[in-house]
Amino acid sequence: MRIHFLPVAALALCSCFRNPATGKMQLDLLSESQEVELGKQAKQEAEQAYGIYKDKPELNQYIADIGKRLSAESGRPSLPWSYEIVDDASVNAFALPGGPVFITRGILGHLNTEAELAAVLGHETGHVAARHSANQMSKQQVAQIGLGIGSILSPAVASAAGAASAGLQLLFLKYSRDDETQADELGFRYMTKVGYDPRQMVPLFEMLDGVSKAAGAGKTPEWLQTHPDPGNRLEATQQRLKTELKGSPEGMKVERDKYLSMIDGITFGEDPRQGFFKGDTFYHPDLKFQWKLPSGWAHQNTPQAVAAASPKQDAILQLSPAGKMSPDEAAQKLFSQQGFKAGQPVNVKGAKLARAFQAQTQQGAIEGVLAFFSWQGNTYLMAGYTPQGGLSNYANTFTDSMGSFSELTDSSALSVKPGKLKLVKIDRPMSVTEFHSSHHSTAKLEEVALINGVQQGGQIPAGYAKQIVGGTQ
Repeated sequence: MRIHFLPVAALALCSCFRNPATGKMQLDLLSESQEVELGKQAKQEAEQAYGIYKDKPELNQYIADIGKRLSAESGRPSLPWSYEIVDDASVNAFALPGGPVFITRGILGHLNTEAELAAVLGHETGHVAARHSANQMSKQQVAQIGLGIGSILSPAVASAAGAASAGLQLLFLKYSRDDETQADELGFRYMTKVGYDPRQMVPLFEMLDGVSKAAGAGKTPEWLQTHPDPGNRLEATQQRLKTELKGSPEGMKVERDKYLSMIDGITFGEDPRQGFFKGDTFYHPDLKFQWKLPSGWAHQNTPQAVAAASPKQDAILQLSPAGKMSPDEAAQKLFSQQGFKAGQPVNVKGAKLARAFQAQTQQGAIEGVLAFFSWQGNTYLMAGYTPQGGLSNYANTFTDSMGSFSELTDSSALSVKPGKLKLVKIDRPMSVTEFHSSHHSTAKLEEVALINGVQQGGQIPAGYAKQIVGGTQ
């Protein structure tokens, strides 16, 4: 999918305008209609890439209702705003130009009040209202990315071949620290205007800091990958509370019990029914197949594809659905794309059709093997590729791994269940250590403390507390 921007030569025709959300003058690189269209296309790709969480329809409506109230205060209420939960275990939220806002079920499981939720949604609403992602996209001219090969590569690995679509690139644009500061300010303003206690921004940022520390050295949580900490976020929020919170905050909404009751039973952590790794083997209980990946390769499972990268990062294997087309039809469609060249047939166990191929991407030429499998009435494409000249090093690795695609019959793998967040009523404050020892949870003590918003030595207040049951933690 290609999204066209104003060419660089046309920038002279652009004008400055006063952003109604921020009150500041900024360069108008995109008209509002272009911004909305950009977001509309990117929204469809985001929904396909992540999947929408549908297990609790009432929770989706709850999120949408809060978002609607916040967007009404954004200065841009006429945008086609939408607020959706994506079926992703990471602690994250993101916004797209023109109105779409997404929040992961992962971050929902880590929040403890409706006011914290409003702070997250308000922050993302601020990014849209201030046109942060639209401006970042315009500056980077990401629309030029993406060739025909983009249609077979998963978002998780497409960038390795220089073929990520423009829409999905929007999800990975990194905001500037100034953008983050501004979104914090706008989120503070919006949530306060609709009656939420902005002091709940403090435990939100403390939770995000806890997630960052729990990730360990060298690992950056998804939120911070695109939302860099301006450096003094917590201190700035506390100062803002002193200077801008006028009058008594009593009576402002927090809604702890209401929020917790809404997320009771939400899926927590990775959902093994959608596929999981055990060692170097990928199992998909719902689709009843298994696939052995090369030993030592890094791997990832997304709603669109399963992908693995070689230790040297010079080869990729991936499996993705090709729909209801027959293997022959899928192959014909693929090889008719610009930049593709079919090679000799290849022998891959179980495949209906397999061929070598060459393709040209923005990052250079690649070559590899494509294999098409029929499974449960659908066609699946398995692709192994490497920079041109490297196929001889990986040809056998590709075909051996592809040939391991087979039916899953292991009853233990077929019967796995996802973890669920469960509420427990406690009639007195309880230390997190006591709670963890007296209420069985499949999560570790550190995670139970984090999702309940307390330090490991702290106390969970009387009322509802969270535990995790089931799953493969």
